[in-house]
Parts: sequence; structure tokens; C-alpha cells
Amino acid sequence: MAEGAADRPLQAGVRAWIERARPAALLAVAALVLLAPSFAFGPIPGESAAYDRVWTLQMADGFRHGELYPRWFDSAFSGLGSPAFYFYPPLTLLASGALTAAGLSADLAINLTIAAFMLGSGASMYGWLRRRGTRPLLGACLYMAAPYHLADLYARADLAEFGAFVWLPLIALAIEALPRRWAVHLLAASTAGLVLTHLPTAMLAIVFLAAPLGLARALGEPRAVLPGLAAALLGAALAAVYWLPAMTLQPYVSTDVLWSAKYRPEQWFPWRLQGAAVFLQCLPFGAVAGVLASLRARSMWTLFTLALALAAFGLLPVWGVEPLSKIQFAWRLLSVVEFAAVTALAAAPPRPVVAALAVALAIPSWGATALTGWAALQAPRPWYARVEATMENPLEYLPHGLQRPPPGPAVLAGLTPARPTLVVVRRGPVTLRRAAFPIWRITRDGRAVPARGPLLTFDAEPGTYRLERVKTWQEVLGAGLGLAALAALAALAAWAALVRPKAGRGAAA
Repeated sequence: MAEGAADRPLQAGVRAWIERARPAALLAVAALVLLAPSFAFGPIPGESAAYDRVWTLQMADGFRHGELYPRWFDSAFSGLGSPAFYFYPPLTLLASGALTAAGLSADLAINLTIAAFMLGSGASMYGWLRRRGTRPLLGACLYMAAPYHLADLYARADLAEFGAFVWLPLIALAIEALPRRWAVHLLAASTAGLVLTHLPTAMLAIVFLAAPLGLARALGEPRAVLPGLAAALLGAALAAVYWLPAMTLQPYVSTDVLWSAKYRPEQWFPWRLQGAAVFLQCLPFGAVAGVLASLRARSMWTLFTLALALAAFGLLPVWGVEPLSKIQFAWRLLSVVEFAAVTALAAAPPRPVVAALAVALAIPSWGATALTGWAALQAPRPWYARVEATMENPLEYLPHGLQRPPPGPAVLAGLTPARPTLVVVRRGPVTLRRAAFPIWRITRDGRAVPARGPLLTFDAEPGTYRLERVKTWQEVLGAGLGLAALAALAALAAWAALVRPKAGRGAAA
């Protein structure tokens, strides 16, 4: 009897552990099912896939050379170099690049990164819905399988935007939990994580998700205002290592490409389809499905989803307002729409008839994504091979004033190689085989020599010159702000740990 009694706590503990582990296991299974085509056929070669692969390889090369945060890629544009990760959010590519540097193939590294972010998005949605007490496991699976979530992977192959889905539930969870101290840490970390993952989604989430939720929380709990503002500032500081160079160094590259008429939001509304965005004609059905399915609740989240969907489809006049006019594609807001729709669905499961209608409306979205991904696998991809052969980067990362990338290394043969030491024997301009950017400094006898672009050019006298790579003030200041924010969060955690035991002793006394 004594042995049986002693075994009962152990059995109860094992059962409790299994019960706690069950949601994680089910979410992992759901993620594997959703990602099976990517693992079976390799990452789908969609719009952004070639650049994801090139950047993964270049990130890996940077890690092998001892860089903690590779930003400049020497091999890009046939050897001119590219400052891509002074501007592009780094988090997803840092992950795939680190895995590649560890010895994995680029395809496997990208797939494992995709799997981590897919499972992370399900886990974060589970945590958000569990705190609300509204069917967390079902909602997390719906979130992972939402049409735009899968379209980002299988139709657009946009690894960075796909990664952004992780952070939306965490931001909402943190805002609703303010002014608790852990909520300050979570809001700062998740805000920084979203900025470091995908800047356009971060802008949309701040305007259309964080701001409304923050206002509602402030009205309901005024004590949440100061902790919320502090968390937002700390999150911005944590991500400053990325966004400060990205925002201030744009005059040195060809970002004007991004602000041309072609990339205005109004050019990409569902009724004005063009080029690679044709598959988006079905995505509105996926968002409308969530709205219809949750209308029975008539909750805030249902109305919120409706308003967001109208904005995403261009039916609300918000896209002419700065900085939203720079978002390029209004349908990027569908990531927030789907988060709100799944939240509404989990709060009030629909009647069977409405649920069937919602599924029927969502099927075209999934079907369009599947067909687009399959067509990408079957189609010849000369552009994909060209990008890999020349390590081409997107055109916006060319130096300002250079209209097009060189077609190959042969074009660069007449230029002076960009070596650390250069001996000049005759007077006149010297053009180095390197794209101009503020990280390069040319010196002669220890004195800086003025240089100009778009290819690094200087007026030389006979003598010995040195080409050095230096840190920009933006990099130094951004890193300093990030370290200061980390120190502030650590100090806040330490203070909370010290105060809590004292409060406990006081209560006991």
C-alpha cells in the first residue's frame, strides 16, 4: 500500500507533464503538415526566394569571417558589393545564415528557419488565446494555416514577412497584460523582434494593432500608460542597431526605386492586379471568411476585423497618409487582418452552416496559393540562376546613381581592384571595383582622401593609398542604444526580483 501511495504523485506528475506537452506536440505536428511541401520539394522559388538563398549564403560567409551581424556583402553584384543588410531586416536571414555557416545546405537552413517561425507563430497565438480562455489550440492551428500566412510562404516566398507572424500575438498579449512588469519586457522584446524581422509589417502593426489596443488599454487601466510607453521606447532602442542605419543611410543607395508609381499602394488593390500579384485576387476571401464566421459574436474583434479588411482591400482612404503611402502593398495588412479574424473566431465559434460557408470562401485562397507554388516549381527559372551566378541583390541596393547592375565580372575588368593597399604611379582619377558607401575610407599618409560614387572614385597623386572599412556613426549609436536598452531591462528585472521577496516578507510579518 505504501509503495502504491508513493507512486501516485509520480504518476500524477507524469500525467501533468504529458498534458502540458500535448499542445506543443500537436502544434509541431500541424506545422510539419503545413510545411511538408517545402521540405519535400525545397523552398518554393517564388518572388523573393532567390534573394533569400543568396542572402543566406552571404550571411553564412560573413559568419565564417567572424562577423556577428553581416551587413555588407563583398560578392554581391559580381563583386561590386552590396549594403543590403544595412537596410533589410536581418532576423530571419541571420537564422538561416547561421545554420548554413554551421554546415547545413542553404535549402535545409531556410526550411528549418521557416519551420521555427511557423511553430513560433502557432505557439505565440496559443499563448495569446490561452490567456483569453478562448480555444487556444484550435485558434493557433487556424492562425498557422491562414491563407495569407501560407501565401507568404508558398506564393510569395517572402521569408521575412512570413517570420513577422510570430510577433503579432505577443504584442497584443503584452499590451493587454500591462502594467505588469513581465508585460513590459515582452512588449519591448516583441516590438524589437517585429522591427528586426519585417519593417513594413512593423509599421502596419503599430498603426493598426498596437495603437488601438494601447488606447483601449489606457482607457480601461490608466496605470498601463507609462509602462506601455517605456516598453515601446525600449523596443525601439533594442532594434536601433538595424533601423537607425536603415533610416539614415538611404541617400547612398537607389531606394527611389521603391517609391516609384509602380509601388504605390493604390496600384496593387485587388481590382488592379498586375504581374506577380495575380494570385492575390483570392486572398480577400480568406479574410472575409473569418469575419463571416465570427459575426455571431458581434464582438470588438469582429468589428476590428471588418475595419482592417476594408482597409486592406483599399476600401478605406488610409493609404495616402504618410508613412502608410510607403508601405507599397495594402494587402500586407492581411497579416493583421488574419490575426484579428482568428481571435474573433476563437472567441465565438460559428454555427455549422456559417463555418461551412467560411471554409468554402477560404478554399479559393488556399487553392490559388497551391497553384502558384506548384507553377513556380515547374517553370524554368533563368532569373533564379542569374541571381545566384552574379550574387545579384535587389536593385534598390545599388549605389545611388548606378542605374543597373553589371551583367557579369567581365564588365568590372577595367576597374582597379579594391585592395587594402594601392600604389598609384600617375596622377588622375582612380575608380575602384567597389560600390561607394560610407563604410569605405581612403587614406594617403594617414589623411582621408575625398571619394565619390557611384563606384568608389578618388582623385589621386602618385603614392600609396589604403582602403579601410570603418563603422558608421549610425552603427555605433544603434549598437549603443541596444546595449543601453538591454541594461535597462536587466535592471528592471533585478529590481523586481529584489522587491518581490521584501514584499513577501512584509506580508508574512
